[in-house]
Amino acid sequence: MRRPRAPAAWPTAVMTSLGAAAALGGYRLVGFLARPLAPLLLSWRAGKGKEDRDRLGERYGRASRERPPGRVVWIHAASVGETNSVIPLIERIVATGITVVLTTVTVTAAAISAERLPAGAIHQYSPIDTAAWVKAFLGHWRPDCAIFVESEIWPQTVLTLSAAGVPQLVVNGRLSPRSFAGWQRHASVAYALFSRIGLCLAQSERDAGHYRALGVPEVRVTGNLKFDTPPPAVDAAALAYYRYERIIGDFAATADALLVAEAGDDRRPVVERLL
Repeated sequence: MRRPRAPAAWPTAVMTSLGAAAALGGYRLVGFLARPLAPLLLSWRAGKGKEDRDRLGERYGRASRERPPGRVVWIHAASVGETNSVIPLIERIVATGITVVLTTVTVTAAAISAERLPAGAIHQYSPIDTAAWVKAFLGHWRPDCAIFVESEIWPQTVLTLSAAGVPQLVVNGRLSPRSFAGWQRHASVAYALFSRIGLCLAQSERDAGHYRALGVPEVRVTGNLKFDTPPPAVDAAALAYYRYERIIGDFAATADALLVAEAGDDRRPVVERLL
């Protein structure tokens, strides 16, 4: 009896799924193989002032603080702008008795966090996006929800949160046309990641359209959080001193120009030539 012939081509959905799985598997493999290089890279960055040498363990998912009892929300913001924009949201969350763990990448964002985070919020540096270190972070903090600010979508983090059953959402969602085009070039991978994000609160209709196209099931336009963020507190005395120094500095620069400027072959100071 003749064996039935296999179809000439697999269904597109199957091929797409296999392609995404292969790409994400390759990403995990690269992350695993690169782990021995991480200490060298982080040490080099610390020497450049781009990492906090005393807290490098946090980049491997090793927490420097104990997990408090009760519910925990993890919020990830990359840098200063994202951190400042999400401070009012953090204040609202901790006011309900829920602990917020805010992770950032840059040391400048960490400094802002130290100044502006309310009681009930904890800052940590974000773990490097490899399976072991993300799992270590999640194993300690056990967040009830994960919130990404703007466009901080890290593949291994999204996959690990999804496997753990942790709800994920994006606030202040933003995707530039360039970033959107980049994700579209790898549409199957994008869908495998973005479809795991339950909700996106986008800055604009354009951003909302980008997130919908990439697979987020529910997207709403809520505007830009940065426009709703109050400016940081200012020390009135320091501001007055700065303005005084600015005025004196401008006057000194003008006086210096009058005293040393030259015109043609006349080497005398301008003030002398005017008298």
